[in-house]
Amino acid sequence: MNKSSFMRVKAIFIKETKHILRDPFTIGLAVLIPFVQVLILGYSVEFNLSDIKTAVVDQNRSYESQELIRTFNSSGYFKTHAVKTPEEGFKEVKSGKAKALVVIPTDFNEKLSSGQAAPVQVMVDGTDNSSVSAVQGYLQQISERATRAVLKTDAPKDIFKIRLLFNPELNSQWFIMPGLSTMILSLVAILMTALTVCREWELGSMELLLSTPVQPNEILLGKVGPYMVLSFMTFLITYLATRLIFRVPFAGSHLVLLAATFIFIFDYLAIGLFISVTSRQQQIAVQYVNVIGMLPAALLSGFVFPIEYMPKIMQYFTMLFPARYYLEISRSEFLKAVPMNDLWVPFAAMAVQGFLVCWLTLKKFKRNLE
Repeated sequence: MNKSSFMRVKAIFIKETKHILRDPFTIGLAVLIPFVQVLILGYSVEFNLSDIKTAVVDQNRSYESQELIRTFNSSGYFKTHAVKTPEEGFKEVKSGKAKALVVIPTDFNEKLSSGQAAPVQVMVDGTDNSSVSAVQGYLQQISERATRAVLKTDAPKDIFKIRLLFNPELNSQWFIMPGLSTMILSLVAILMTALTVCREWELGSMELLLSTPVQPNEILLGKVGPYMVLSFMTFLITYLATRLIFRVPFAGSHLVLLAATFIFIFDYLAIGLFISVTSRQQQIAVQYVNVIGMLPAALLSGFVFPIEYMPKIMQYFTMLFPARYYLEISRSEFLKAVPMNDLWVPFAAMAVQGFLVCWLTLKKFKRNLE
């Protein structure tokens, strides 16, 4: 970018900043409304499934342990796969490849044969309350089935010893708040650029701007800057509310979360610009925002329904929306402290999506100028 181009971008940035300062609606949209939404939804929303991915470490390798595993699989609730060590299974739970880990001890069949208690440890990913509730409800049924299958008796025995990981108290707000922040941030970012630019089209000020030497890419870049700052303010408000009001812990890296937030905000600001360039009318833009922004962020990001339990075609469809990937990163950093090298897929997906949307927006913008 040469000096003259930089000056034009700077001029648009300053113009847009002054417009924001004169517009109470935009400031309220970025600052006040997210705070109110966090408080209302954070206190009111509560989330209390088949083929739950389960890693199994069979240290006993006896008929009894194999019968127990078969009972898991035949229940329809769990889908087990073998891992060699508890450490390997723990890593799978931490990375999200499994929702639970079952460890069958080496003396499992001996204790059963001697009539002693033979507890089997089950470790469950506590960051997802829906999975935890399902696992706890199903384990009692499987315990009774396993008792009949292994011991050939209807006498109930306490087989499973459960330990919850990452969210040991099953605090719903620990599960809800990262998802709620994702939904609010995506809606605010997409709405600000979609409505503000559409307003310029309706008022005719965009035509005046286009009559100047400024280029389309400079217009888009200059307009994104102020709303990037406002969107980061929204992020800070939701983050502080999450940490200070709802007492959600943060176990991961703030740098990873900030990098993901920057890409995520940029993606939705770019989507908002694409909507504004395509529609040019605020009423139509609002409809697009609901369809592209709010509904996918709520229903297709994993905030309400776990993606891994959706039909396959819907799982692929969720890949079109950045909210899916940001929610994965946000929950991982808040509760699990997942390292960056395990999150490169969602980072790459969001970066590619942002690039494609910017390219489509610029191409559509140029075509509209012809």
